[in-house]
Amino acid sequence: MKATGIIIGAGIIGSAIAYELSRKGLTDLHVVDPDLEGTLSSTERNAGGVRHLWEQPINRELSRHSIALFEKIKTEIGFHQTGYLWLFGKGEEKSGEDMLARTQSHQLSYEQLSISEIKSRYPFIDKTDDLAFAIFGAKDGLINSNSLKQYFRTEAKKRGVIFHDRHVVHAMKETPQGAEIILSTVTSDIAAEDHLKNPFPLLKKEGDLHWQADFVILAAGAWSRELLLPHIKHPLISPVRRQIVLFKAENFDMNSYGMVVDTSRVYFHPEGGNILAGLVLKNEAQGYRFDVDKDFFESHLWPALYERSSSLEKLKPITGWGGLYSYTPDTSGILGRIPKTKSLYECHSFTGRGVMQSYGAA
Repeated sequence: MKATGIIIGAGIIGSAIAYELSRKGLTDLHVVDPDLEGTLSSTERNAGGVRHLWEQPINRELSRHSIALFEKIKTEIGFHQTGYLWLFGKGEEKSGEDMLARTQSHQLSYEQLSISEIKSRYPFIDKTDDLAFAIFGAKDGLINSNSLKQYFRTEAKKRGVIFHDRHVVHAMKETPQGAEIILSTVTSDIAAEDHLKNPFPLLKKEGDLHWQADFVILAAGAWSRELLLPHIKHPLISPVRRQIVLFKAENFDMNSYGMVVDTSRVYFHPEGGNILAGLVLKNEAQGYRFDVDKDFFESHLWPALYERSSSLEKLKPITGWGGLYSYTPDTSGILGRIPKTKSLYECHSFTGRGVMQSYGAA
């Protein structure tokens, strides 16, 4: 096969790229993925938060461009600007003030809330003795990640983009005519899932299909590293598990609120009549893990929630899961031409913010 362009990875980034390139008039585009359903995809396993505020300028701009689109299609993609609330404890005033200053210098819609204002807007946050203030972003919110991905795909397909399921890419390389990927097919959803949980055995085998294109874009997220090794000696990306738990609170409905980030850095928000919460564990090892530790809720989430709200004292876990962040040293995504190549590009490793920066990156 010879195409104009091939995109490796059909998650939110790959789907956004297909959407944008086809919108700009490129034709004969193909997207390949082991599992188009995305059972283990970071897109499907993320928390669904969307915000403008980041320390690095590039991340602010990627989010700004993405959210501008989300606002235009909010009904189709389930985007609700219910706000982000960051809580800052006593002793953290300088950190919070610096954060607020960044928002003001970049004309972002954030405001500082006093303790009384926190209690007025978020009456369930009733344990505040340790708090100094909060920062609230009214234009931030929550999004249905799957709906956004499907929107990108549907629009791309209307313009002729072809999505290929159960295809594993073993290698990508340049040729005198452009670029080539070497790939093989997997026979079932179970085989695809096994590959995503442990990609190394299959990647060591020879692929039996050779597809040519004018250019190839690597957008495989946490699975990008192995395909980069022939081109970059030490790719600066690492797959790391992030755990999330869905639970029910007794006699408390959080549906009218948005994302809350506690001083403990436990984050939580409403999710389908329940509450979703997570926390980044600093000692998490690299690897392709998708489970949730048995004690994660009781050891890390519940104590912080209990200390913040009387409404969050009696909680019942429903389910939990792990999803992958693709980490970089500066926690920013990697996008552009792969060094020392002319027809190979990369767009991946947004360290947990791929959904909220997807359109900007594309």
